[in-house]
Amino acid sequence: MANEKGSLEKIVQIYNDLNKAEKKVAKYILENPRDIIHFSITELAESSGVSETTVFRVCNKLGYKGYQDLKINLAGEIIKPIENIHEEVKEGDDTYLIMQKILKSNINSLDNTLRLNDPEKIINATQITLKAKQLMFFGMGGSFSIAEDAHHKFIRLGKTCNAASDSHWQAMLISLASENDVVFAFSNSGSNKELLDNIRLAKENNLKIISITANPKSPIAMESDISLIAYGKESLFRSEAMESRVSALMIIDWIYVNSAMISKDEALENLEKIRKGIASKRL
Repeated sequence: MANEKGSLEKIVQIYNDLNKAEKKVAKYILENPRDIIHFSITELAESSGVSETTVFRVCNKLGYKGYQDLKINLAGEIIKPIENIHEEVKEGDDTYLIMQKILKSNINSLDNTLRLNDPEKIINATQITLKAKQLMFFGMGGSFSIAEDAHHKFIRLGKTCNAASDSHWQAMLISLASENDVVFAFSNSGSNKELLDNIRLAKENNLKIISITANPKSPIAMESDISLIAYGKESLFRSEAMESRVSALMIIDWIYVNSAMISKDEALENLEKIRKGIASKRL
């Protein structure tokens, strides 16, 4: 994702080769880099006094696929990484320091996850979810705990929901599913072979695939209709998968809450039924 040279350095290098309108964009970015991270392309165009086409042209000249790509790289350049706030957990750290370090590390992962996922993808994932009759949540190993959490949430939408970690169960569920039903695929690496095989089977059966991985270029991400990125960073005592788990749970919340807001009446009715159903289980 990262380029060898920073975004600001690239702008300086190509500045003299830009036309008058393009220089307005470049100048605004150089003078207000932190604002750009929160700007839409329309806001940057208006602030620079140019058209959106001009902004997009500058992005291309910098070597980026589009405005979102520029924002991601710019954010990575000007926001200090978590290492500047704390070092990884070490032997001798007391409990409070460990708590602080893990907190800041998780916050960093959540911030990066927010930055790396286009809201349009969440909107599309919500629309696909609401159209489906059945939702299936698949994950292997540690990823299955996230699939189970998603299963627990989305059952409140009143849809048929299933979660499976066994590849044979996954294949069976896929074979019995209807067109446009949805498979949520959870895999930190995005490279689990058995899960990938079942995703391909699901595509053959015209099911929709929403994947949540830490690697946007992984095979599972590439095979998905919608690929969402759960950022995680590996450290001495915590694997990347442990950290990206928190990010994945947030992504699931994005889609679930978005879906529940759209189907509010049904979701609230289902929640009330569930509360009444489990009331007898409490003292």
